[in-house]
Amino acid sequence: MNSFLKIYIQGGPVGLSHALREAWLDHRLRRVCTLMDRERALHREHMAQLRAELDALQARQISSTTRATSFWKGLSS
Repeated sequence: MNSFLKIYIQGGPVGLSHALREAWLDHRLRRVCTLMDRERALHREHMAQLRAELDALQARQISSTTRATSFWKGLSS
């Protein structure tokens, strides 16, 4: 509060309004950066889950193909 009084004495109401606007903008910038960091972390988490699911599906596909190949080889022998 002391800094606002000093700003008001030096710059008057215009200086005070400018200082308040700058403080508000700084607050919003920090808030948006925090939200972006959270979204980025959430995105990474979702992508990791999707990659794990994709790996599991690919492993099942490979296993199925291998079983089918051995089955058909067994029939032709």
